Amino acid sequence: MIKKTTIFGFPILSAKINPKSYNKKSIISTIEKNFQLNKKRNQWDQRSVLHHSYNDASNPKYHKVNFDTLTPVYRKILTTMFDSMGLLAAYHFDFIIVNYTCLSNTNYMSPHIHPGVDFTGVHYIQFDKKHHTPTIFENTLPHIDYSDQLRPQLTKILSSKHESNSWAYKYWTSNVEEDDFYFSPAFLRHKIDPQTSKNKNRITLVLNITLKQMDFNKKSRQQ
Repeated sequence: MIKKTTIFGFPILSAKINPKSYNKKSIISTIEKNFQLNKKRNQWDQRSVLHHSYNDASNPKYHKVNFDTLTPVYRKILTTMFDSMGLLAAYHFDFIIVNYTCLSNTNYMSPHIHPGVDFTGVHYIQFDKKHHTPTIFENTLPHIDYSDQLRPQLTKILSSKHESNSWAYKYWTSNVEEDDFYFSPAFLRHKIDPQTSKNKNRITLVLNITLKQMDFNKKSRQQ
């Protein structure tokens, strides 16, 4: 089942991924082994503190994470999501598991977007709602820098738990649970705040997704 909402005017789609539909335990185990090798693998920027694999997946110092069982799972769920979006033309899409993140106590990731692609997906494969922070979306609409001064009462009236009010807030989070998969435009700015769990790491898998119009002439020439 695909759930749809809108945050700051951006479409957010989400769904549950069956943990038995892929080799979840093996993937988590390998990531945890890599984390033990270096708790701050691969610097993200001058501020962030975390273990992640972006642009470092082929590093021989770490165990290679086998995502083969996840590829068909992601392709199926992304097809369902795109089919639900009312697209105007026949399409195809490409995706890559571009990163995994593993955050322990106090680890965090500074605000960023995913340039050069259309959408991003985040799969929360290990997530404790009590101690882990969900992805936090940042409102970059022009009014947000002035709303506190111009209309300071708004956020005292508009519920922070209803997505239709997200436009009035600087930051917004969704009610994330383990095994959730979230899909959003790649230029929706987001971050991860510090974790509080000392016993369990927050682990996500991150996808970059590109949508393309089907070229039937090219297809026929190839045939």
